[in-house]
Amino acid sequence: MRLSVFEGLLAMIAIGLQQTFYVPFLNALGATKFEIGIGAGLPALMTGLIQLRVPVWIRNPRHYKPALFWGTCLHGLSFFPLALVIFLRGPVSVWAAMSVMAVSAAAMGFGAGIWADWMGHIVPRRRRGKYFGNRNRLLTLSQLTASVIAGYLLDTNKGKTLLIFAGIWIVGGLSRTVSSFLFFWHHEPHTLSSESLRPGQFSNFCRQMFHSAFGQFALAYSLIHFAANFSAPFFTIYMLNEMKLSYIRYTCLSQMPTLITLLSMPLWGRICDRIGYVRPMRLQCTVVMGLPLVWIVTQNYWILMIVQVLAGLTWGGLTLTSFNYSINSLPHQSRLSGLSYLNFFSSVFIFLGTTLGGWVGPMLPTFTDSQLHSIFLFSTLMRIVPVLLFQALPEDTPPRTKLSAVERFFFNPQLTFRSGFDRIVISKFRRPI
Repeated sequence: MRLSVFEGLLAMIAIGLQQTFYVPFLNALGATKFEIGIGAGLPALMTGLIQLRVPVWIRNPRHYKPALFWGTCLHGLSFFPLALVIFLRGPVSVWAAMSVMAVSAAAMGFGAGIWADWMGHIVPRRRRGKYFGNRNRLLTLSQLTASVIAGYLLDTNKGKTLLIFAGIWIVGGLSRTVSSFLFFWHHEPHTLSSESLRPGQFSNFCRQMFHSAFGQFALAYSLIHFAANFSAPFFTIYMLNEMKLSYIRYTCLSQMPTLITLLSMPLWGRICDRIGYVRPMRLQCTVVMGLPLVWIVTQNYWILMIVQVLAGLTWGGLTLTSFNYSINSLPHQSRLSGLSYLNFFSSVFIFLGTTLGGWVGPMLPTFTDSQLHSIFLFSTLMRIVPVLLFQALPEDTPPRTKLSAVERFFFNPQLTFRSGFDRIVISKFRRPI
């Protein structure tokens, strides 16, 4: 468990740089909105497609360690060709960067389900919320530090922007490659090495999407990412091209959710260990639904910083609770296949969301001076359906858990309002003794 933290600290430097500066890199290369939409979603599509084949290729848990090593090592090595893209010119450079990132994402996605199943055997159920909350907090700190330094370098070397981008990719590649070698020392629990995998059929997983609690969760989880990614790549374009933010101000604004995620992970971990995962997810997705509306009504930097605080609190919590809900809901023997199919669906929906946003977004009717505002509004409307699906999930609150007044207010508002109304009625009609 400790080694996983050290491995994650190095890996998150690469992943954080990739997530934060990939779209700005495409923008610096001169990509159009449609190319940015395709480019932002293509890595997710490749991640999903590779996840679909993982249960077929990996049928023995003894293959987990070499599969993780080679997958993460290839992910690290893929950063170096990305640094060479700066020597290309014109549309060729944009499509070359997108192609390299697609390979990089496929390598990263190959081991995602394997790692989750492995950690599900290592971390006890009663400690998962606390452990992954603390682990994610440290990893987020690593990501935030690397991103802020990179943003500062981009901002202070304006004439060498592409060269700084190349340096960013080289640093990311080195950190990820080094982290891959740590898997050689990872513990392999007896429960993992002694059991045989029984991967579920993809067709059965699809049929259960509407007939099981986990299937309903998978559908809601995929749809919320579809709606969010309809607009997600264009927040970067909005900040850089329309708000005219410097790279350091852009980095601070875009990384504020990362900082809040760092601070809130232990809190969400304790909440999930106490009251389960479904109630927190209901609250988180409800707040997520309304966040893009604030970007429409104001460009005030500090108000948007508050919105980013809420985004970090809710999206970070939704990531943690969804991960823990998944590894807790699936049986051990078919957990790898279930996680792989879930990642496949969410990745495909992310690709569809970004592509649809880049294609349809510019054709939406405008109601303000910015076309991007129409994309933000449409993304908000698309989030209504998955929010309703999350509300319909069956509860998983541990038995004999009594909610406090604060927990009832945030995680069961119907009970709060109903009990308050009952007290008003009872006090009004109660006869004096």
